[in-house]
Amino acid sequence: MSGFPDWISGSSGLAPMVASQTIGGAPPGSGCRWAISFAFRQMQAFAEGRRESAMPKPVLQTLLVTALFVALSARAAAPDADQARRIAEKFLATKQTTASPQEAYEAGDVAVADLDGDGQAEVVVLWTMLGPTYWHHGVTVLARKGQQYAPNGEAEEPLGSVEGMVVRNGVIELKTKWPGPNDARCCPTVPKTLRYRWSAGRLAPLK
Repeated sequence: MSGFPDWISGSSGLAPMVASQTIGGAPPGSGCRWAISFAFRQMQAFAEGRRESAMPKPVLQTLLVTALFVALSARAAAPDADQARRIAEKFLATKQTTASPQEAYEAGDVAVADLDGDGQAEVVVLWTMLGPTYWHHGVTVLARKGQQYAPNGEAEEPLGSVEGMVVRNGVIELKTKWPGPNDARCCPTVPKTLRYRWSAGRLAPLK
């Protein structure tokens, strides 16, 4: 089942559906979308004078309101700062499994934002890969997949030395520094701001 209960109507009204139960042939765990569709169909049957449901009309109304409320709550829920940090660290632990023993991944800034305006928040991670004599920064967008977050877009070009990240109005903004003509490799001094927008699983640079 999902993280939110499915609902069934019984003699005492609505109650959470257990894993072994189905309604009208719907599989257990089918979620709020099925409940909303089911309630709408039955309400339409009542309106048209058909009697296809054994459920009383008030129960159907309660089912519809409850399913809509839970669906909207699930969509609006976004991880807080601590949860987002744990999501980022879990992602980097996965990247670490494919790194060499001399390389280590560290999380930098972590932001939570609805990047594409669909009402569902993404987690944006600025990270650093540290090697014995080299390092580089990366930015990855983690999008919700069911009850988990998974990588769904990453900056593909060099980012220079990133000093910080902010996300506003759907745009990821990186404050970076790049080597000047007289700079040592370790110590870039030329400031540059990089901006990215996330769409369809891709981080696209903005000019």
